[in-house]
Amino acid sequence: MNTIASAPMESGVVRQQLERILKSSQFVETTRLQRFLRYLVDQKLAGNDEALKGYSIGLDVFDKPDDFDPAIDTIVRVQASKLRSRLDLYYATDGSEDPLRILVPKGSYVPVFQVAFDPETADRTQAAAGAGADAGPDTRYSIAVMPFDNLSGSPDQEFLADGFTEEILNALARFKEFRVAARHSTFRYKNKKGDAREIGSELGVRYILEGSVRRWKDQIRVTSQLIDAETGGHMLSETYDDDMNVQNLFDIQETIASRIAAEVAEPHGVIHKLGSAHRKAATTDLDAYESRLLASEYWRSPSADAHRRVGRLLERAVALDPDYSGAWAMLAIVYGDEVRFGFESDSATPPLDRALEAAKRAVAADPKDAAGYHALFMTHFHRNEMSAFQEAADRALSLNPNYPDMLADYGLCIGFSRDHAEGLDYIRRASDLSPDPPGWFKLNTAILLYLQRDYEAARAAIEGSSLGASFWGDIARAMINAKLDRPRIARDRMDSALAQMPAFPAIAREALAIWNIRPEDMDHMVEGWRAAGLTLPD
Repeated sequence: MNTIASAPMESGVVRQQLERILKSSQFVETTRLQRFLRYLVDQKLAGNDEALKGYSIGLDVFDKPDDFDPAIDTIVRVQASKLRSRLDLYYATDGSEDPLRILVPKGSYVPVFQVAFDPETADRTQAAAGAGADAGPDTRYSIAVMPFDNLSGSPDQEFLADGFTEEILNALARFKEFRVAARHSTFRYKNKKGDAREIGSELGVRYILEGSVRRWKDQIRVTSQLIDAETGGHMLSETYDDDMNVQNLFDIQETIASRIAAEVAEPHGVIHKLGSAHRKAATTDLDAYESRLLASEYWRSPSADAHRRVGRLLERAVALDPDYSGAWAMLAIVYGDEVRFGFESDSATPPLDRALEAAKRAVAADPKDAAGYHALFMTHFHRNEMSAFQEAADRALSLNPNYPDMLADYGLCIGFSRDHAEGLDYIRRASDLSPDPPGWFKLNTAILLYLQRDYEAARAAIEGSSLGASFWGDIARAMINAKLDRPRIARDRMDSALAQMPAFPAIAREALAIWNIRPEDMDHMVEGWRAAGLTLPD
């Protein structure tokens, strides 16, 4: 348990901790913040708490003239906010196991030295936590990131606000203390204003984050508000102004995420993040970054036209910046969709060969980004490279165990290839992270329930739902209703499916084979289709 030191802390111990912080990846490149933190600690150890005022800090740390007025020039307050965020990030990553913590509480410049654990009780606490790890309800803090408003005055900049929303969502999802509602759940509120308490109740979350993005010329302004959905009260409100470049956007995203974590998770902002964080933007090329943000629209409404357009955008992004991990990962998924959904391409290279190369480039560019391993395990799976699939999947899940799309994809892969029940568990976990799960989560649940011969549950899983890829939704409903002895509905759904893909009878088994479906399960699905009126060659 963290405790404030009740007796004067030995200065040598504090200085040793200070040097460890200043040499960390969070501080090594920030000379100004290094100087600021060292000054605060030195004054505290010297007993000069009274010197830790805005005026003195302005003169001694930031070289302000004698007529400096901290009420007019806010440099000390701004830099103190940045310092707190950097300390939060340090103790969430590099310093997560440090026995001593140096904190700067809000509203003060006097640092606090905090003992991170009690050695006499640490073993018992850890054992108790381990014993109950799989029991009880989910006690994580639940939060929904609402679509940020575009205040740029141009609909052409809508992608920037949407992309920023998703980046914030992904940044928060890396904190293990948070259960973050998936984008599918929150984007239905886009361009709709509502009471935070009602939205929180609908989504089943305690906290709501909303905000806006405004771009003009070469400047960017981002505002964010953290709201307690139980009371409707505003907990945190911030405005960020900076030059428009990718690193600044990334810094703002990370700062917002860490400030929220600090505000919600613990009073002193000490949080533990799962896995290592990477503190630099994935690209410094603004055009490449914007191309990837534009491409993110594809996942909300996939189609053949959108597939062609997004492929071109992502290929442009990696041409502009060949080390852009996020764009390579998305491109690998897009290439794989040519196999999964039958989308066409002008390339003579087989799609899974292109997908594998793109996924490998993503992982090489950023080995700590789960998105690259997500693309890699999906590609290995469709290539029937099962050992490599499992290795990549394990790495992806260790880097980000709270990403719903990845959990659902992994669940479908293992549900088809080895264990229906285990696959369903992962998809249900993905759905739990998404108060309003996307249609394809429900579709995959229904198919695995069908394979378990639980036809009524399969029907209930997709009853009244929009299933996204309507062909597969129709083909699933056809086989399920055939098994429930509803021949008219089954035939209607099959007719609708064939109207969308007349060539399906000739490729049906091939379409299933890329999912490594076991022979007995493939026969069971074909049996249902035939009962719904599909004529297949033997």
